[in-house]
Amino acid sequence: MSDNGDFALRLPRPGRGLKLVLVLVGLFAIAGAIVVQSTPGGEEGRRLFELLAFEPHRLISSGGVPRIWTLFTAGLLTSTDGVGHAIGSLIGLYFMSPDLERRWGSARLLRFLAASVVIGNLVVFAASFLPYEPFKPPMVYGPLAAIAATAVAWARENKNATARFMFFVPMTGRTFFWLVIALCAVALLSSGFHEGSFAPLGGALAGVLLAGSPSPLRAAWLRIRLGSLRARGAGKQITVSELLDETPRPRPATKRAGGKTPALRILQGGLEDDLKNRKPPKDKRYLN
Repeated sequence: MSDNGDFALRLPRPGRGLKLVLVLVGLFAIAGAIVVQSTPGGEEGRRLFELLAFEPHRLISSGGVPRIWTLFTAGLLTSTDGVGHAIGSLIGLYFMSPDLERRWGSARLLRFLAASVVIGNLVVFAASFLPYEPFKPPMVYGPLAAIAATAVAWARENKNATARFMFFVPMTGRTFFWLVIALCAVALLSSGFHEGSFAPLGGALAGVLLAGSPSPLRAAWLRIRLGSLRARGAGKQITVSELLDETPRPRPATKRAGGKTPALRILQGGLEDDLKNRKPPKDKRYLN
């Protein structure tokens, strides 16, 4: 795939980071189905599942310990009632993440997916305070926020590229971005998502904040850092472009133990001195 060409229809090759995510989601799906469905009565298995799923009403509950870890672990879970949710989650994570991993590297992709799940669950938690019962899910789980985040991030990273939506409809990255935003808005009218109605919108927000080089969130942090440096009266004038520039700087000259740079000195020698000291041959000819 190139910036001016079509998004290839061939299956992209995932990197190490994406492979790890797909394996974890698949293993959790299999383990969840075995523990919940195969355990006699299923009570112990459901308790273990609920220990990892996100329950918005228990995040800041006065009774018991707030399950902060569920903001992340809920993104690894899928429905135990069938394989449809697990397969759809794996396909959604696989579809556009390889291109992002190629651009960003595995480490940044993993951080991005984890942050998008956390942000998506936080948006679901904030929406649970609205006076509308469908926005108050008792339990949410699934990686839909990460899927929406990767779609938005891909659209932002490939504004001029052309993707085949549903494998047939050509669509530029800019158009695809607004399509994803529209789908996230339509999702608010549905209560059939395991992740919650606001999870796609939270994932889209994560994609907007964390995509790009640098991302808007990192650029804002660098501007804050620049303001603090200027407030402290740095020795030289620093610009935002200098903070955003991550190219390696040349190493300073080494200093002696006393803290002084060694003085420069001229070394005698070279071709001219060699010719002066050379004795001419007897036949009066110089040989090369």
